[in-house]
Amino acid sequence: MNPERDGAGAPGAVNSRRAAVNPGEVRHPYEGSRFALASVVLVLAAPFIVAAAMLVISPMVVFLVALIFLLRLWKARLLGGAVRVTPNSFPQIYEALATVRQQLNYRRPVDLYVLDNVDGKTQLVHLLGHRVILLEGGFAAGLQEEQYARLHFIIASHVGALKSRHERFALISVLLDYLKILKFVSPFLNPYYRATAYTGDQIGYLCVGRLEAALSVLARLMVGNEMSVQVSASGILGQAVLVRRRRMARYSQLLSESPHLVNRYVNVIAFAAWANRQDYERFLRGLDRDAQERLQLLLDASPHANRAPGSISA
Repeated sequence: MNPERDGAGAPGAVNSRRAAVNPGEVRHPYEGSRFALASVVLVLAAPFIVAAAMLVISPMVVFLVALIFLLRLWKARLLGGAVRVTPNSFPQIYEALATVRQQLNYRRPVDLYVLDNVDGKTQLVHLLGHRVILLEGGFAAGLQEEQYARLHFIIASHVGALKSRHERFALISVLLDYLKILKFVSPFLNPYYRATAYTGDQIGYLCVGRLEAALSVLARLMVGNEMSVQVSASGILGQAVLVRRRRMARYSQLLSESPHLVNRYVNVIAFAAWANRQDYERFLRGLDRDAQERLQLLLDASPHANRAPGSISA
């Protein structure tokens, strides 16, 4: 079963022959500086981390061995209690994964499972050599209903994170949490994680090449499949303006390793305006004048506004 063939005639159907995407060319403008900040903080904290580790060296070795065992046990439970994506179980999802891996030139094995309930509807687990993408069944079904580009977007954002090595701090974060000192370091790691979330969305967008598909997925992450059809871009943009203007809303994001979904929504639009002007203008024509004005305020404040005009097109 071929998503491109089955979706023929449907707007947003993905062309599996799209050109390859280089994640290094589409990193969020803040990712490099925030990675540098996180690295410097970890280097400066290294003596304290080593000292703390030396006090519990034996328990920590036991903890690492237990972690390896628990990861293997977790994957075994997935194999027994969820459905692994294969050409036989979910051919459309499998082909989407294969297409994305080809686009991103990602050679390492990736397991993708569909299960009944996933925190946040979708997750990427990359730790100690395990690379697993989890999709909630209801969420995945909604992505396949009309446009296979939506399914490609969410898978590409995860595979793009693997390709860009966004989880490089995952193991040290687990160890810091075990040593009870993660809370002192996380304020410096969280900005990096938020930037990588933006980068993942940008990679996903370039892999599908349709802004509508990317925004539809983000809307579904906010309100679910059923209500997403009632969500208007104008309403989300108005809410994004409020989030930007209200200090408490902005401060609340500082405590999280993931950005507000409305900010991810705006960032994808800003990236499209930079990378694919034609697609952006098609989206812009669908907005009323008030929404266009709100969007312009948000774009002027975006880090993409300071970049030279882009010419990247997947």
